[in-house]
Amino acid sequence: MPKNISTKSDENSSALKHLLGEEMLKRVSHCLTKAYPSFDQKHFLSLMPALKPLEMKPRVYFIRDALQKLLPSNYEKALQVLLKSAGYGKLTGFDLWPYMEFVQTYGLQHFNISLKALEELTPLFTSEWAVRPFLRLYPKKTLSFLLQCTLSKDEHVRRWASEGTRPRLPWGERLHEFVRDPSQTLPILEKLKFDPSLYVRKSVANHLNDITKDHPELVLKTLTQWQKEAGSKHSSKIVWIIHRSLRTLIKNGNPGALKLIGVSTKTEIQFTGLKVHSKKIKLGERLYFEFEIKSLSKKPQKLVVDYIVHFVKANKTTSPKVFKLKTVSLPPQGELSFSKSHHFKKITTREYYPGTHALEIQINGIVTKRQEWLLEI
Repeated sequence: MPKNISTKSDENSSALKHLLGEEMLKRVSHCLTKAYPSFDQKHFLSLMPALKPLEMKPRVYFIRDALQKLLPSNYEKALQVLLKSAGYGKLTGFDLWPYMEFVQTYGLQHFNISLKALEELTPLFTSEWAVRPFLRLYPKKTLSFLLQCTLSKDEHVRRWASEGTRPRLPWGERLHEFVRDPSQTLPILEKLKFDPSLYVRKSVANHLNDITKDHPELVLKTLTQWQKEAGSKHSSKIVWIIHRSLRTLIKNGNPGALKLIGVSTKTEIQFTGLKVHSKKIKLGERLYFEFEIKSLSKKPQKLVVDYIVHFVKANKTTSPKVFKLKTVSLPPQGELSFSKSHHFKKITTREYYPGTHALEIQINGIVTKRQEWLLEI
């Protein structure tokens, strides 16, 4: 998903929903008419006024259902039209999202041709969301199909096998069966763990990070085994996957995850006072803080340094969130100074409430110091 683009605001001209607007309708209409001369281009383009007040996903659904009415009533023939129109090379990205929705909504009773269509389309626009209803209804058949996709020459198709089966895929239907038993998707990840494409390996790591939220020990066991199998040829790939897939566990101070990246929860350091520059800030301002660490060891120490903000909730209790600060190597008897600011700006994913917030520093999973301050709204 593109970064820094809102999906909600009507006033935001860069909101994602505008990618599904008049110009998109024109492109899709042109390609569909070329593939299917009987396509009612005039009617399709007249949809824009009805589309305008809708948010992003409702726009996708609206266009999907319009296609179902304007294309041949026979699903297989309609699918052939969609694939032919996509093959002209004029449609990319979000233009094709309604196509994926068409397949996952109207093609569930046509397993083979629908999965083949999603495989063909995913290099143009990811089919990671559209495959999930098939995984829910036909888990074994779909997993078998996606396992074969790990052998594809196309990195987009190989990534699809991993990304589409993630238990907790953002924007996607949660796969509760795989949340309960993630071992079902491990054969796919096994095939892709040494993939030459970072694009694919990133998906493998994100998939494993999903699993850590419910089955951390399984992920630690799997990564330990991969590390043994990697050898010098693939060592750097697995080291990268380990750090990315364990990011949630590392933030949470999980001892097993820290050990796997070579970090000990037993440190020999002296923490010199945590200083918060202001005891009262307003929403929109930054909280500035600083602290120092001194080594008491005669050996180098690898430190994962994070900070935790305890946000006030609506019921006046607080909820902690860990933020990454720095991973450093502290030399024998060495000293390190840290200075940081946290911006309390309005974002769509967090609601701020006034009251006494707290800041803590976490080093190798151990919380060391705490300071409080007041946030005014």
